[in-house]
Amino acid sequence: MNFLAHLHLAEPTPESRLGNLLGDFVKGLPWDGRYSPEIWMGIMEHRYVDSFTDSHDAWKQSRNLLPGGLRRYAGIVVDIYYDYFLHLHWEQFSDGVPIETFIESAHDDLESILSTAPNQAREAIRAMISQRWLTEYASLEGIERTLHRVSHRSPILHSIFDASEVLARHLPKMEQHFLEFYPDLLDYMAPLRKKLEVDRSEE
Repeated sequence: MNFLAHLHLAEPTPESRLGNLLGDFVKGLPWDGRYSPEIWMGIMEHRYVDSFTDSHDAWKQSRNLLPGGLRRYAGIVVDIYYDYFLHLHWEQFSDGVPIETFIESAHDDLESILSTAPNQAREAIRAMISQRWLTEYASLEGIERTLHRVSHRSPILHSIFDASEVLARHLPKMEQHFLEFYPDLLDYMAPLRKKLEVDRSEE
């Protein structure tokens, strides 16, 4: 999943929110002294959420909407669109917290603890905050800008540039896939946290 979903799945604390964004930046085994246990918990949640996502039938159906050349980047493209659908259906999943309030709270929490993040992650999160990426996910125009931005990170990602045009006719199907997938992911979080607490206690 992308930034908005990982933050939504996190506990509403600075450590959990930061950890849930560090899963793509931090390698190696957990629970060592590099980070606090709370940040490590978020990192591990991110890793397990990614694994759950990749194995879910609805997410696979969304991936299969992509043509062959784009399918290898489904983990980027589909996840960005799923953040758009989370924005679109925020009231269904937000427990009454307005999206604007959530984003400002997440930004404040991240800024309060960002100095503990590795350099590459710190730069990405600072850009996310200053350029208001989470707000960008509210519109298809913002999603298109996001895909264009990602496509410029590396020459191998250039094919992502046109993903919004390719997927325009598939959005209703992808939205239905998201609505099948995301409640299952939310249900997965409580038992996952219990498992991770056990794993941590056994270290």
